[in-house]
Amino acid sequence: MTKFDELRKRFPNLIPVQELRANVSITELAMYYGYLPKRHKGKARPVLEHIAYKDAILIKNTQDASQQVYQQVGNFTDSGTILTFIRNRLSTIFSKFNRSGEDEFKNVVCVLYDYLRIEPNQLSLIRKEASQFIEIGSKPAFSLDLFDLRPLEKDNYLTTRHISSETINSLEFIHKIASQITYFDPQKKKVADFATVKENPLQKHILFSNVAFPYYDGVSMEVTGLEIRNETTKLHAPGSDRYSSVFISNPPPKVKRFFILESAIDALSHKQLMHTQGDNAFNAVYFSTGGQLTPQQVNTIIRYIQSSKKVADWTINLAFDNDAKGHLYDLYFIQQLLDSKFPLGSVAVGLHKIGYCLPSKGTYSPFREELLDYIETYNKKVLLQHPMSFASDANEPSNLLIIIDETTDQTILTLPEANLPLSFLTKSLLTLSGLNKRICIHKSVSKDFNQDLEQISINQING
Repeated sequence: MTKFDELRKRFPNLIPVQELRANVSITELAMYYGYLPKRHKGKARPVLEHIAYKDAILIKNTQDASQQVYQQVGNFTDSGTILTFIRNRLSTIFSKFNRSGEDEFKNVVCVLYDYLRIEPNQLSLIRKEASQFIEIGSKPAFSLDLFDLRPLEKDNYLTTRHISSETINSLEFIHKIASQITYFDPQKKKVADFATVKENPLQKHILFSNVAFPYYDGVSMEVTGLEIRNETTKLHAPGSDRYSSVFISNPPPKVKRFFILESAIDALSHKQLMHTQGDNAFNAVYFSTGGQLTPQQVNTIIRYIQSSKKVADWTINLAFDNDAKGHLYDLYFIQQLLDSKFPLGSVAVGLHKIGYCLPSKGTYSPFREELLDYIETYNKKVLLQHPMSFASDANEPSNLLIIIDETTDQTILTLPEANLPLSFLTKSLLTLSGLNKRICIHKSVSKDFNQDLEQISINQING
């Protein structure tokens, strides 16, 4: 008897969604459809890749199918439960179940039903192979008591990054940065945890001082994580909430500008650059996402912005790095804000490419048609300006076109991970939605604002 037959006996009319999730793991389904484990990737969580479709996914909660979720590597918008995993791949991996005219959810369920009909012996083999890939341990709970934090020393790592003491002690950042002491045990030749150090005060250790930035989740004022930085270290302290928490500067009485950056060092650099341009107003809040951007972090930032006291003409300034990843974060941020007005569904279209399925309901038609017109105009300009870029293989990095793939029931956009097309789509969405009245794209001249600051410092030295 197959698993499908068993469930049908219990639920003769309709198998509940929670039962489907509990009986089909993403790991097993993915491996059945050709995904292979990347054993050299994913130290804590397994990573699977479908070579033909160049689709790599990371799995969380591998031991409990009912709680299992996935994320496409490098694309946080393509993440969620097994239902989302299937839905975002109906045009690729599961295309044989993508029946035109049928309800999308019905097509997703057909995939699950088909898998549950696998013969028990075959299912057992798949589960045995999938069981090898489990997460390593649970994360320790974060507590400030586990770290030796002290007031920031005068001579600290930030000075090597051209950050001045005036910037560190500005109204935005004063008391927002600390020194974190690491204890190295020369006998055991490893770092000792702070609890052990306190229990053995006579033990000799070699001390190293790091710079620590506190992270907050926007719900309470408690510190929920630490970003630790020095010349050789760039990490989050054990137990830190990296998914929902961000670094937040001190708020002014009323906020005029919200700046969202990838690192706290970039936030400090931006403040210092503004000072060199004569802008000393205390009217901004700086956020750092710690080199990443998750949906939960976007929610935290938006929640904080909504609860802040603001002037009438306040703005959000997306100031992620001036590279492909930074432009992609701009797009992710706007995509999440537009979810109710014009939802873009992420689809797997291959490595180093970003895929979106445009909403098909009639209410979205005006927005969709205008966006497609914008893209057609963009593609024509690119072809006129870069005619030689498209003479070779379409997969060359020089390809800047946004590919539109229209079928009878869906429209899919495929973008290369390059600054120009990503920036164009972001700005188009801002314009068509009207969000450009409140949200700005704010880029550094170099890769990031700290590099801009470094260049200015070098120019001043060279006189």
